[in-house]
Amino acid sequence: DEKGISLLYDKYGSALYGVIFRILKDSGLSEDVLSQSMLKAWDKLDSYDAEKATLFTWLMAIARNTAIDKKRLKSYENNQKTD
Repeated sequence: DEKGISLLYDKYGSALYGVIFRILKDSGLSEDVLSQSMLKAWDKLDSYDAEKATLFTWLMAIARNTAIDKKRLKSYENNQKTD
């Protein structure tokens, strides 16, 4: 549902982007990871449990983990190129 994901972007996108950017330090890559994170969250929305965390905290964990995974992948790819 485009309207639903758009609401997530409008409400949380800026804050999530900030966290992602602090991890990756690359604006283009951070935008990609934000999009990936939002799609992951949207696909897993039924697994969100309000008793365990706020929606923002849950989204933040997804965004943070996605950014860390991307950073590790980039580091691995760079190491493979230099070997």
